[in-house]
Amino acid sequence: MTKIMIFISIVSSLVNALSIDEAVRQTIETNPQIEVKKEELRTEQEVLVGSRSAYLPKVDISYSAGPERTHTVANKRSDTANGSDLGGKEDNLYQNASLRVTQNIFEGLRTMYTVEQQKTVILSADIGVKNSANSIALETVTTYIDILRNKEFYDIAKDNMEVHKKYLAQIKETIDAGIGRSSGYKQTLSRYENAQSSYFLAQQTYKNSIATFQRILPVSANAEELIKPTIGILPADNLEDLISIGVENNPSIQISKADIKYAESSLNRSYAAYYPRLDLEANAYWNKGLTGLRGTPTDADGANVLLVLSYNIFNGLADKSLQEANEHKLLRQNSSLSDAKRYIKAYTTVAWQTYNITKTRLVHINNNIKASADTIANYKEEYNLGRRSLVDLLNIELEYNNARNRKVAAEYDRLLAYYQILTHTGKILETMNVTIEN
Repeated sequence: MTKIMIFISIVSSLVNALSIDEAVRQTIETNPQIEVKKEELRTEQEVLVGSRSAYLPKVDISYSAGPERTHTVANKRSDTANGSDLGGKEDNLYQNASLRVTQNIFEGLRTMYTVEQQKTVILSADIGVKNSANSIALETVTTYIDILRNKEFYDIAKDNMEVHKKYLAQIKETIDAGIGRSSGYKQTLSRYENAQSSYFLAQQTYKNSIATFQRILPVSANAEELIKPTIGILPADNLEDLISIGVENNPSIQISKADIKYAESSLNRSYAAYYPRLDLEANAYWNKGLTGLRGTPTDADGANVLLVLSYNIFNGLADKSLQEANEHKLLRQNSSLSDAKRYIKAYTTVAWQTYNITKTRLVHINNNIKASADTIANYKEEYNLGRRSLVDLLNIELEYNNARNRKVAAEYDRLLAYYQILTHTGKILETMNVTIEN
């Protein structure tokens, strides 16, 4: 019955456990930063609609009306001839209505480059969503791994404290029996106090790592509820190919490339100021109470179709300065791309070296742990024969626990390096089967 209950407990914990892939998926689905980036993308998509409107005709309708009083010589003569005392004054209701349709024919390709410019903004915003998700994924992975790493450090610190407590009690017994040395007891007591301090520090670090993770994903995140990840397959088996993949696929690189296209479009758009503008205008109008002359027709209407050519001769060198500013922006974006490539190369190299060197280190650390464990067994036998002291046993136990700590650090360093390589190559979301809905 007991075995059945234990089995049920284990199965239940596995069912409720949060895998690292699921943690990343939930974080990206709920993280406000991703929603901010998505809204930025939607905003730029609407701006594109506005940019394309310049291809369409502009239609303006106007109507105005109001009382008007005129005082003309012609009306005064008429009033004098007729014996009227109006003195040439005439009150009318003035009305005016017009319709204008304007279609731009040419403006130096300004509209084309404006649309092209906005498309690159959308591309950059779209990649920005992925870049943000990429960064959040690595942050989630790092905090997830920190919980597991710090829990193991915490467990080792607890074991180390218990070992010191055990040997301190045994040394105390020898002193009480009159066969021990007080110096050995005081030394062990000092070590025990240090072990307790290390234990509480490890406890604090572990709890802090849980709190940090819950800032990213507000769920229960004790180490017992997480699953230790395993290292999978890298996108390539050598550093050169990994760097090439990173330079091609990393979202930050793609954003820099989109920014270069934006700067190019801005520069091309600035050249439009050097060209004339040609518009086709169609006008229709109607006026009532136009002349203010008594006895003459006051209504007028008409229509025309015009080609309107305008060309700026001088604009205070504003066009020239704008062009030069855009040229410098293009140079700046090219430099930013070079810097982004250097970043990817450097940090991919660091992660790759950590990934490989820790693998070699773990071989020697495991040998160290095995040798320390064997030495503990030998020391205990020698202690029973009176050839080792309790302090000797404590020393080798401490060496054993230090080796365990080094193993934990190396294992999780290598695991984190694996995910860093996936991040730098732009493959972390794909590897975790995480998709982003825009």
